[in-house]
Amino acid sequence: MTPLSVNAEKFCLLLAENYYEQLYCEIKAAGEGSRLPSFGDFRLNPEMTQALLLKRPAAKLGVDVSLPRKQPVRKKAIAKPLLATPDTGVGQGVGQCQFQPLTIQCGPDHFYLVGNQSNNKLVEGALDAASRMNIPVYRGSLGDAEGLGLYLSRAYRQYIEKMLEIGLGGSTFSYAKFVFLFHDVTEKGIDFSQRFETMFRYLKQDKQRLSVNENLPQRVQLRQEHCDRLGDQWVVCDAGRKNYLYSRRH
Repeated sequence: MTPLSVNAEKFCLLLAENYYEQLYCEIKAAGEGSRLPSFGDFRLNPEMTQALLLKRPAAKLGVDVSLPRKQPVRKKAIAKPLLATPDTGVGQGVGQCQFQPLTIQCGPDHFYLVGNQSNNKLVEGALDAASRMNIPVYRGSLGDAEGLGLYLSRAYRQYIEKMLEIGLGGSTFSYAKFVFLFHDVTEKGIDFSQRFETMFRYLKQDKQRLSVNENLPQRVQLRQEHCDRLGDQWVVCDAGRKNYLYSRRH
């Protein structure tokens, strides 16, 4: 299963789940990855091998590849913020919601499954160079579980909003993968917000030249415990390799 059933391999960044996979996609997009293995073969390698494979083509683009630590010390990924409020993000619960494949009803609120959108349906300027993801920089301590959790949920909400803006609402990372990426790039000394800014720039370029599949899936298998509210506007459901986003209609 891939985020896009059309041009999945060309939308490489939608498949990338860590720093080196993202960098691989960016090198390929810049035309400097002719000697790199296929994406599938690349991701089978350990981190150090991935870094070494990328080092030379990345240097041609003026990018320094951060090498993995021999014994990385990874903070435990925070799946949910410890304090969830309507304006901060996930964690508000869907225990009383009714689930259907394409809709979720939570009391009087109805949420509908979001798909990808072609460019002619986007707001004007969505794919312009001036359009930015604008994920804020985290300036707190990595040991502050409460503060970091709140930051990550706000950052994830910003990410979701911007993916919807460029018509890729049907191809988003789950919150768990988003949190993993934060720790993956941060422990390598890389700025998380800038990493997503770079990713967003490449996604906009891909979106300008490639078509997307706008069809919603015919079957969606969800488990309630894998779904959560994201503010008052969305429900997100982590189905492993696929993330499903439901938007509330007023």
